[in-house]
Amino acid sequence: MTHRAWIAISGFLWLAVGGGLLYKGLRLISDGTISPDSLCFRMQGLFGAPQQSGTALIAAALLIGFVKGRFILSKTVKRVALRIASLPLPIRLSSVYAPSYIFLIGGMIALGIILRFLPIPIDLRGFIDTAIGSALINGAMLYFRAARGALRV
Repeated sequence: MTHRAWIAISGFLWLAVGGGLLYKGLRLISDGTISPDSLCFRMQGLFGAPQQSGTALIAAALLIGFVKGRFILSKTVKRVALRIASLPLPIRLSSVYAPSYIFLIGGMIALGIILRFLPIPIDLRGFIDTAIGSALINGAMLYFRAARGALRV
């Protein structure tokens, strides 16, 4: 496969994981609007109703995800895209990602699993998943731009 194809595949992986986390996070926040033990119920005095609190949580998570994706994950996208661009053809799967990148992904998966078992409100977990999902989707778009733009990363 070409360099562009590997960069696009990286983008599709981030898009798939980000879409899954975004869906899960939105569902958890929605469930939190009907749970009396949630942040949405605690914040209803500020916003008027649990549903409005949920909307505020979603908006804040999307904003945080955008900022994280645009300013923090963009560095990772550049680094990975430049690494892929520097590899000689044909590119093998085992050489696409550095071991440190693989450990980073494994650590993020482990953190996600640990969050399931911590006693935090359901909509706070949803907030975290929504923010991370939004950031990953934003990062995926940067991968696609890098693949399309002849590696101007």
